Amino acid sequence: MSNINEITYDESNVLKKLGPLYHEYSFFGVNNEQLPGIFELNQKSKSPIISAYIALAIAHSRKAATDSVSFMEMFCADGYYAMMASRLGCNQCIGIDDDSQGFFKNAEEIADLLGIHNVDFINRKITPDMELPKADIIANLGGLYHVSNPEEILKLSFEKANKFLIVQNVVSLATTDENYFESPAPGWNWGSRYSVESFDCMIRRLFDKVIVCYFNVLEGNSRLEDRGSVYYLIEK
Repeated sequence: MSNINEITYDESNVLKKLGPLYHEYSFFGVNNEQLPGIFELNQKSKSPIISAYIALAIAHSRKAATDSVSFMEMFCADGYYAMMASRLGCNQCIGIDDDSQGFFKNAEEIADLLGIHNVDFINRKITPDMELPKADIIANLGGLYHVSNPEEILKLSFEKANKFLIVQNVVSLATTDENYFESPAPGWNWGSRYSVESFDCMIRRLFDKVIVCYFNVLEGNSRLEDRGSVYYLIEK
């Protein structure tokens, strides 16, 4: 006779049926298989900074503990940070991506399996003239280097943010030129690339209130043109 207290269902493996995923979801208390290659190391580089910026933006967006805070993640891939914002206390969250790399198709099912029900996912290409709802916190994460017009997309992001804009972008370590901008990105026929210095100059030119910024290396990427990563928390 089996013990009635025996655990027969392991909640930590709820994502197993989806196979290897873009992110690993230990933040949410689950185990899952992550895609091989660059993904593990790059998440370890990016996630601590981005999650800290999201938490700080949420804290500063509230005057009282019960205040509602909304969040929107642009270029969300599988929606990892939109779901994180929900767990950190945002009341309404949105993730937007055009699924050009095939990661977005899992977003809704991941959220359902994690029991997250206040994130809406929009399958749409982000363009400077698109209609977007406003949100207290806009996170523009990992998509700017995929487009040829990153400055225009940044302006749209800031326009739609009520309180804070969070930015993460891949930048080149092959040059320190403050005027460097290349589109298409080096070795590609799409996207764009700044240097650390030129991206910072652009951010300072566009936005007056940079609260905090950071730089590190994406250890999963081998080319100098792809190894730099910059992070900004900008107040509206």
